[in-house]
Amino acid sequence: MFSNVAGQMVQDADIQRYGTILVRHGARGLANINPTAVWVDAAIAVIEASGSYFRYCAEREVTQQLRNYNQTLEAILAQELQIAEMKLEALLKEREGRLAHIERTLNIKKRSIQLARGTIRQQIKILKNMHVLLQQERQKIGYFQDLIGLQVCLDRCIDATLALLLSPDGEHT
Repeated sequence: MFSNVAGQMVQDADIQRYGTILVRHGARGLANINPTAVWVDAAIAVIEASGSYFRYCAEREVTQQLRNYNQTLEAILAQELQIAEMKLEALLKEREGRLAHIERTLNIKKRSIQLARGTIRQQIKILKNMHVLLQQERQKIGYFQDLIGLQVCLDRCIDATLALLLSPDGEHT
């Protein structure tokens, strides 16, 4: 608030006036000074000093209020930051849970598809063996009516297996 005392003393008109009197006349020059003027100047200086002190006190109070407000804002911001960090942690945990659920679901789907494919392969193998046996029986036996019925059943079974192979879950593999 005050730059420096020496600078103010050089700029103060009363100090300059009394200083010039002291320089010109020395100590005896002070005797020629009117005591009333000195008292009036001293009273004015005291009033100005009091005014400066009161302005200083007022500015000091404003500064303290600003510091208090700043501390309040810092505390609020720290709490907001803490809340935001907690929300971020919760979102990260939720994300990890979702990813784990998706991975489990995919693994279950993969296993079920692998099991379905294995079952279908086994069934195709059995149907091929049945087809070979049916062809052998057809060549050995001359009674074709039963063989034709068996061939129709075998063809339906092959068609159903192929349809299942193409879309086990409603999707083409």
